[in-house]
Amino acid sequence: MYPACWPLEAILLSHLRTMRIRSFFAPLMGALLLPFLIIAASSEAAQDGAAQAPEKLHLIVLHTNDMHGQVVPLPATWVKDQDPPPTSGGLNRIGAYIKRTRDAAAEEGAEILVVDGGDWYQGTPEGGLDKGLGILKVMMLMGYDLVTVGNHEFDHGVAHFEEMLKSVPLPALLANARTKTGGTIPGTGEYSVLERGGLSICVVGMCSVQTPEMSHVSTRDLEWEEPADTLTRIKKELAEREVHVDFWLPVTHCGVYDDKKLAKAHPDLELIVGGHTHTVLHKGEREGRTLIVQAGSKARSIGRVDLWFDAETKSLLRGEARLVNLYGEPTEGEGVPAITAACDELLRRSAIAMDKVIGRLDGALGRGKDAYATTASGNLITDLMRAHAGAQVAIHNRGGIRAGIEAGEVTRRDLFRILPFDNNLVTLTMTGSQLTDLLTRSLEGRGRSGLEFSGIVAQVKRNGRYPTVVALLVDGQKIVPTQEYKVTTNSFLANGGDAYIEFQQARERVTDPILQRTLLENALAKEWKEGRGLTPSAENRFVILP
Repeated sequence: MYPACWPLEAILLSHLRTMRIRSFFAPLMGALLLPFLIIAASSEAAQDGAAQAPEKLHLIVLHTNDMHGQVVPLPATWVKDQDPPPTSGGLNRIGAYIKRTRDAAAEEGAEILVVDGGDWYQGTPEGGLDKGLGILKVMMLMGYDLVTVGNHEFDHGVAHFEEMLKSVPLPALLANARTKTGGTIPGTGEYSVLERGGLSICVVGMCSVQTPEMSHVSTRDLEWEEPADTLTRIKKELAEREVHVDFWLPVTHCGVYDDKKLAKAHPDLELIVGGHTHTVLHKGEREGRTLIVQAGSKARSIGRVDLWFDAETKSLLRGEARLVNLYGEPTEGEGVPAITAACDELLRRSAIAMDKVIGRLDGALGRGKDAYATTASGNLITDLMRAHAGAQVAIHNRGGIRAGIEAGEVTRRDLFRILPFDNNLVTLTMTGSQLTDLLTRSLEGRGRSGLEFSGIVAQVKRNGRYPTVVALLVDGQKIVPTQEYKVTTNSFLANGGDAYIEFQQARERVTDPILQRTLLENALAKEWKEGRGLTPSAENRFVILP
């Protein structure tokens, strides 16, 4: 209750100070209160009784995710202007924007927090140098306050990841994966409580619980916990230790769907910074009161969230999210010379081998997500695998094909864009029943990923988004459940990746160290030597039955 002597305008000002005002209502409320404020300003007695407008704290959260070692700016093909900029992004430009924003925030008196949502290095020739170590060194120079561990950080194994963090101690967080002894992975923390302008912020880093299905087999030795349970546990621990937190900020590598689940389980969250699904959220997305943000992938842009808090109550007044495109190289004084030098060195090292032309494609290597069609890239990769292994069937996961390229001359860098992962071949003996179960689950949309294949014809009927499998044919004959088939696949799938356990149930495993990229390069070079280009098969290995 308010004292009886309080004038009406003072009561209204008090409400304005203490309540959480959404940006949508602020203009309307301002218009309604304007007459009272004018009266208050002209009345000396009202000035004595009325509270002053609350002081605001401005916090800027900059965020990236799924940069995948993208040192080189990418063509800005998503910009639909008549005269679009040639390129956007790259680590050097992101580092320059972080520096520029820090400088501007210091002048304004704002606070800043810079975070990353995981998958730091894997995916480019530069990222592959020293198995990711070079990219971590660049990130140390970019000014991140905290970074979350992504599933691809484990592509060379948990032990290698630990060694990288020994060499380059990034401020890495991973709260929902624990070692068998119950501790965090060496070099990582679960959370960090930071203070920005008197605001206590707890940043919690979490990664997808499906990582053991998507990454190195050693991740299966870790104990994985659901993100919502992890956050509940940490909240309880800090409360028991009487650690005060004004603002909780999960930085996740779980994907938008799981971020929404987290927001539903913890409806008090104001913001989740995400990654993993490469989702472009230009202004964020709401789940209840929670704003979920993600900045696409490949360092094309950087995300920015501006938050304004009541400096006294620490309550959030409003927040705005946007993506910032990074066109053009930093001007003199804007960039960070150390970042520029480090990126240039990575490019110099990779260019020695990667920029060499090794062949020509006489047809585009497209990729796609059509559940009723195989792709030219999938056809070529699996055809080469099957021929090299002398197998009846070859299978490759669509998620392992990361880019398509147009017809024309091809460099090693192009091949790295298509197949960035160092997967070799594994040939196995599988029963017809195992092969049928695996393919049917994938083709009917119940698997973790789509599959490309060679030596198989899939007869299907249309049934909405995914087909219904009628029959699978090898050498023109329906697969016999009890018959054995020689199948070759990549090492990721052979080790149970994407939860295709049938590969692990197979027998007579023969490992071939040749990389899939090398198969592509050898095929291109062979045709190039004869003065020809390589023409990938564009056939559809699905037969749609009426």
